[in-house]
Amino acid sequence: MDTIRAAGKRLAWAALGCCSLWGSVAYAQLDLQSLGSQLLGATAQQAPAQGGGQGGGMSQLLQSYVGANQQVLAGQSSLASAMGLTGAAGQAQQAASLLGGGNALTPAALSQMGGAQQSVSQALGQAFASSGASRGPVDKQAFSNGLASLGQGLTQYSQLQSGLGALGSSSPASLLQAGLNPQNMQAASYIAQSAPGQLQSLAATLSQAVRFASSQGISVPSSASSALKLLP
Repeated sequence: MDTIRAAGKRLAWAALGCCSLWGSVAYAQLDLQSLGSQLLGATAQQAPAQGGGQGGGMSQLLQSYVGANQQVLAGQSSLASAMGLTGAAGQAQQAASLLGGGNALTPAALSQMGGAQQSVSQALGQAFASSGASRGPVDKQAFSNGLASLGQGLTQYSQLQSGLGALGSSSPASLLQAGLNPQNMQAASYIAQSAPGQLQSLAATLSQAVRFASSQGISVPSSASSALKLLP
């Protein structure tokens, strides 16, 4: 009898051990399932942000426009500095710094940028017309660097023209539906209207600068020469 009772106890403890083991396994399976669901949920939430869609493409277009203008302003600043136009050089630098902030895509900032570009271009045009004689010797290296930067910026600018044209032909409702940030809508409208004239004006400045460089024996970088072939 004692032997039977001892055997029974051992069987009972074994059964309890098996139950505990299966419980642990079941808990582990549930825990893994829960973890997998959380990971899949997180991936699903991240997917739209990574996709971007048309709205993401439009936002990237606006950012590329800002980057191209920063490059252009850097070139204008270097050209003005090389010609001894310290006021114009500072104006270009200030406008470029505005584009580097979080408020770059606002009509006010873009308007100020466009005004600075036009003002610096006029100052450069007047200096080119006088051959720079009234302002002393030209810093040839700085001028060449300015040509390179201006050429790179205008090349980037010209590559955006088809996208900017599409932006101008899109209605505000369609852009909002595509996912464009509502805060950028006014900036998008301003850019679409001003970009063609802006490109034409900057192309004229680059052309004048290249002719001046050739007349002064200043090296013309390939980026400037290539940009002239792309521009209207």
